[in-house]
Amino acid sequence: MEAYRNFSQLKTNELSVVRHGFLHPWYEFTDGEFCYGKLSYDNLWRLEFTLETENSTWILKRRNIFHRTFLIEEFGGDRGKVTSKLGSRKLRLHMIDGFEAAFFNKRVLTNTFTFTNTQHGDLLIVRSQFANFAIPFKVFIDLNKLKDMPKLIPTLALLGVNLILIKQTKTALLKLTDFAMVARAGR
Repeated sequence: MEAYRNFSQLKTNELSVVRHGFLHPWYEFTDGEFCYGKLSYDNLWRLEFTLETENSTWILKRRNIFHRTFLIEEFGGDRGKVTSKLGSRKLRLHMIDGFEAAFFNKRVLTNTFTFTNTQHGDLLIVRSQFANFAIPFKVFIDLNKLKDMPKLIPTLALLGVNLILIKQTKTALLKLTDFAMVARAGR
């Protein structure tokens, strides 16, 4: 694990997620000066990915491309899971310690997603920036909520970025499939 800055030393509420690499990208969670975490993939199909921060390293796995549940492991032990129901916009995070949160966009046709917990309210907001290839995401954090759970917030931010990337990939594959079907019908 690389040396990441302690998230409790954060002074700003707006952070960036910087993309590195083209064919095998990895993402850095930063405030422009210090690095707070990293998101990386183990293979091309993105069945397994790693979220690294100063306090933890989560490995998320899914059995195959079509499976809807991600299992979260930390140092070989189960930590929780992320699930989604068919037809629902919400993704649910269930941790073994009892923490639960929902990740969704509050308004339809928006590029802003929110992690919400029933006890703490909105934890963080991840905004996708379509025109910026180098910095594809901005993360907004309420610094008051950071005092309650400084170890979990950076990992949630990277998890949210990854969930958006998975949604974008699924959307692109559906559009590619639709294009292929239209092209085939036009013959």
